[in-house]
Amino acid sequence: MPESAAPKRRRWPPFVAAAGVLAAAGALLGDQARSVASRLIASRQARNDRVVREELAFHVGTLAYVYGYPIVDMAQQMHNETHRVAEDQRVYAPPNRMFSYGALVTPETQGNLRLPNHDTLYFSGWYDVSQEPVILRVPDTGGRYYTIAITNFYSEVEHVGRRTTGTAEREFALVPPGFTGALPAGVTPMPVETPRGWLLGRMFVSGEADAPAALALVEQMWIARLSEYTPGREPAPAAEASAPAIDGMDSLAYFELLNATLHELPPRAGEASLMAQLDAIGIGPSTKLDLSRLDSETRRGLERALKAGAALVGAASQRTQSALNGWIVPRAVGRYGFDYLARAVVVRNGYGNLPEESLYAAALLDSEEKLLTSGGRYRIRFEPGALPPVDAFWSLSVYDVRSFKLVENPIRRYSLGNLSRGLRFATDGSLTIALQADEPSEPDVNWLPTPRGALPFIAVMRMYEPRPEALRGKYTLPPVVRIAD
Repeated sequence: MPESAAPKRRRWPPFVAAAGVLAAAGALLGDQARSVASRLIASRQARNDRVVREELAFHVGTLAYVYGYPIVDMAQQMHNETHRVAEDQRVYAPPNRMFSYGALVTPETQGNLRLPNHDTLYFSGWYDVSQEPVILRVPDTGGRYYTIAITNFYSEVEHVGRRTTGTAEREFALVPPGFTGALPAGVTPMPVETPRGWLLGRMFVSGEADAPAALALVEQMWIARLSEYTPGREPAPAAEASAPAIDGMDSLAYFELLNATLHELPPRAGEASLMAQLDAIGIGPSTKLDLSRLDSETRRGLERALKAGAALVGAASQRTQSALNGWIVPRAVGRYGFDYLARAVVVRNGYGNLPEESLYAAALLDSEEKLLTSGGRYRIRFEPGALPPVDAFWSLSVYDVRSFKLVENPIRRYSLGNLSRGLRFATDGSLTIALQADEPSEPDVNWLPTPRGALPFIAVMRMYEPRPEALRGKYTLPPVVRIAD
């Protein structure tokens, strides 16, 4: 018979073939052989179970790490800012109370803020509406720009402020999911998706002389639980609470905090299958994670997932993105849908407003696609009539790329923008900003100091209330050009 016509032999999986051989041997050799066969099969099964537990914990755990990044980061930050966790603590206010930074942020005072601006006074608070609504009161700012980002535990944002609600005195009620109760007259309801979340406010300051007036407005903002609310009256200070700080981003406590917080969050549409996968490894909303009772395989898998997840988020934060003239302009901030990696990247770099509130552009490379470094001298030149199109204001800052901190410098200048005092324009109406460590010698340039030493830095342009041409990408920032030494 030709070889091609030979009957094909059926190939059995190795474990099936082994089981058949062992069964035949058992028939010939009796109980002893059957006992040996049984132990061999049980041993192989136990090994397979161990492999499945570890690999499932690893693969699902890596996804859980990325998915849970904002949840864990915010839960940790809320704990550390609503409890006294250190004597030199920069930010502290109990839940449902407001904290004011009191002055424009500097490298020494920025605390946990990542890539902060130097244009506004920051104020913040952590809300908890798990028991009842919370009232947010804002004063009449007389047209002065301000905004409050109401950020839920999924890092999705809504805004109160000049662009969205005006600058008149207002009172809003943050109401939990499914709330059906009554609110006081004149209080505007604002539904929030998660029972806890963050309020981060910004009040514009035109300069050091303007800071007291801006601070006076910040100090008239407050939040209170509905049960303690009296119209127009700030509630009494809340009792302080002390606790050890939480720092679980680099240990298995990450998954423990994620698991505990998922129990508090209402289910999100379209995520039931994902939650079932998390439940399968013991960290989902229908299970309770006890690290002390983890089997060794699941522990190893989660430890690997912790490293892999951190590496994934870190790499995604630094990968090359599409840029216009070297500027990366993210337009998917504050609303993420199912793009969990993009969400984690934004949170890692410092959260953010919705693009229509403030559009951020970042430059790590110059016009020749080389890293911006403190040893270089750079120029950004805006042609006449080509300044960033905004309805509020714009500003440029630089940061140490390692720490996301503002750059300390001898003239204590941390930003430059269209509302900066003493801005110099050329005779043709153009505007040039010099980025370098030492003061430039040319006339009609505006100096924004960069770090000293051979350090990389990042330049960030903020456009507050950007106009449609900026939001739609029709406006392009000029490149960062390195000039010869």
